[in-house]
Amino acid sequence: MKFDNLKDGLNKFSIAFSNNVYMKALSQGMMGTMSLMMISSVFTLIGAIDIGPTQAFMASTGILQICKLISTMTIDIISVYIAFLVAYKLGDIMKKDALNCGIMGLLAFFILCPLTLTVSESQAFAVSNFGSQGVFTALFGSLLAARLYIWAVDHKLTIKMPDSVPPFVANSFAAIIPGIFVAVLFAIIAYVMTLTPYGTVTAMLMKFIQTPFMHLGNNIFSAMIIVAFIELLWFFGMHGVVTMMPIIMMLWMEPQMANLSAYAAGETLPYLFTYGFVLGNRGARSLAVSLHCMFNCKSERLKATGKLGLVPALFGISEPIKFGIPQVMNIRMLLPLMLTPAVSVLSAYLLTIIGFLPYTNGVTLPTGFPVIISGFFTNGWQGIIAQLVQLVLCYIIYIPFMRREDKFACAEEALNEQEA
Repeated sequence: MKFDNLKDGLNKFSIAFSNNVYMKALSQGMMGTMSLMMISSVFTLIGAIDIGPTQAFMASTGILQICKLISTMTIDIISVYIAFLVAYKLGDIMKKDALNCGIMGLLAFFILCPLTLTVSESQAFAVSNFGSQGVFTALFGSLLAARLYIWAVDHKLTIKMPDSVPPFVANSFAAIIPGIFVAVLFAIIAYVMTLTPYGTVTAMLMKFIQTPFMHLGNNIFSAMIIVAFIELLWFFGMHGVVTMMPIIMMLWMEPQMANLSAYAAGETLPYLFTYGFVLGNRGARSLAVSLHCMFNCKSERLKATGKLGLVPALFGISEPIKFGIPQVMNIRMLLPLMLTPAVSVLSAYLLTIIGFLPYTNGVTLPTGFPVIISGFFTNGWQGIIAQLVQLVLCYIIYIPFMRREDKFACAEEALNEQEA
């Protein structure tokens, strides 16, 4: 009964959390920046190559300047993209004009970003406001602006054009009155903030939301709990990473972007706990289970599952193992399922604090990037060693559990043979 109650409770949490329009917009909008982060990562890695005369060669040929320009126009102004994408996604999810919602998100964000005086006393935006420091400003502005636009449209506070007017023209006119609401509201907010000790919305959000969130995620216990909870959701058949993605991004995406910017600039990496550190150091769990099935299990079903799941596991795809063993809804597999990622993250943390493993450089790798090799791109050769250590730890943890699972599978196969 308690098990069923836990299952029902987690299912309700997952459904409610995943279906919340604001969480969906936030998650999908920020996920939309992944391609930009990968582009930035590629050119950051190219610009960071320092073997013999490579740096001098790249500087003399302009390659280094090109890499830095691409990095600046992607990761260094990532909040601008977030402001548009989150508002766009909210409009799309709520079946309204997504493009106008995205424009409203940009408008709100730019109004909230303070202007500064240059040496020539002309006004300009500081690029720092568009980078990782402006993420929460972008989220706040885009969600509120898009929602205000949608409210105005729902209440027909728009300029209605004749049916003969082309849709793209009609949509432009429809955005005028909602746009005025957004502009006035956020201009008032920006002005009121100048009367406070904080001066800007960005400074206030940094103090009360962004910094506390980073403190919350800046410890090994949060990382271990999150990665274990991801696997608990998988146990009940829910995609743990997708369900938890909004929380993961709120905790660790800003440090990820800050590390990538620092890496591109050749500066000291500021954060240990990042999106890449937490998700990239959960260990090659499915690969460990696949190897157990192939070389240690006597059950023909488990051997076949191990062979089937080996190649996907090499690329971080766990579904063939999770559903083939099965680990999903198999109480015998729950403990190692949750324990292995937590222990793997802990091992990476310990290797970091003793000085062996460097901070994760913020490079974002595509889904399905080969395990073990991925460690090289985020942490250098030390990352390969760390992921091999994690593989060994996962393998050792699974030994007693896979032995027991093998006995159950063998007994089941023997019973099936008798009945046949």
